[in-house]
Amino acid sequence: MHPLRALLIESVQGARGSLPRGVESATLNDVMTAALMHRVRPAVRRRLLDAPEVPEGWLAAFTATRTQQIYFHLRALADMKAASAAFADAGVRWVVAKGPVLSSLVWPSPDMREYSDLDLFVHPHDLSKALESLEACGFTLVDRNWPEMLRQARAEIALTGPSGTPIDLHWNIVVPARERRVFRLPMGTMIARGREADIGVIVPTFDPTDTLLHVAFHAAQNGASRLVWTADVRFASQAPGVDWDALASRCQAAGVMLPVALMVARVERVWDIELPLPAAVRRRAQKSLWGRRTARADARTPFPGLPGQPGIGGFHFSSARRSVIDSAAVAVQSSIEVRLIEARVKRRGPDLNLLDEDVPDRDSRARYLASATTSEGG
Repeated sequence: MHPLRALLIESVQGARGSLPRGVESATLNDVMTAALMHRVRPAVRRRLLDAPEVPEGWLAAFTATRTQQIYFHLRALADMKAASAAFADAGVRWVVAKGPVLSSLVWPSPDMREYSDLDLFVHPHDLSKALESLEACGFTLVDRNWPEMLRQARAEIALTGPSGTPIDLHWNIVVPARERRVFRLPMGTMIARGREADIGVIVPTFDPTDTLLHVAFHAAQNGASRLVWTADVRFASQAPGVDWDALASRCQAAGVMLPVALMVARVERVWDIELPLPAAVRRRAQKSLWGRRTARADARTPFPGLPGQPGIGGFHFSSARRSVIDSAAVAVQSSIEVRLIEARVKRRGPDLNLLDEDVPDRDSRARYLASATTSEGG
């Protein structure tokens, strides 16, 4: 195994002692770039602390990134506390997930997981009052082009918190509109069976089983390319309270069995562990044609990928659907779309984000907010 790849994996699993043989030949820039790519810089810092010999300058550089993450975490907690109070006053049903919840409740130590935004999930029927309550207490809109938001029908709104934290306000786990016709995750039901947790602030979050479902599905939909996402699945799968039979039935009902199965299978391969997967889930990962193709792709391009390495896009994960025909069709369509975007960027430069344009159309805003109540999975 490449020594830099070994360092990243060891850092996440909490290994101690000597660093992987040969990693000292890497430059600090090489190590920092790879750790940033996989969002595991704080975990690498903990690994360096326990090593008897560390190249000069490495520990100081990674300690600085850990300090930055701690400052960000404190700002995120302040904004989460403000959002919690606003939602309580407005009677909004909600949970917080990912970033601070995973670092505080799921990972081995709160200072290991790197994150850069705050994900708030509200009941689709409460979206309008949720947004109004946030704006009333100092949260500001980043997405302001309401006609474009109505056209795209994405299930999230970008804001900035009073302390400067980037906020994604979700009303469905499945963000793209076209994907909500395929994956039907019941947002209202998942919020209702949530739990309260102390992460520095008492907040509602998903139950352990839905937490695993969410992080596995999120990782797959984003191409499974970052080690932090795979580690989320590993630690969430080993958390107390996970009901594996319930996971299988929830995945089957929502149409996310294959992407979740593929992510859990990758965790088993990366860390050479065996998780208590129900037979139905394991069959999808090991016996299905798409599952076998994904395992072969992992064997050809070892995970985690390193900067500059080709073939780390993870389309096998992001394209996973109920059947191999559907999965292959999505993979082809995605490949064509990527090539068209690359060609357009080459001709005209990067696309502007139309959602950033200030188009405060009240009718479009009202229609967008109302559309959440009729969304699939609400």
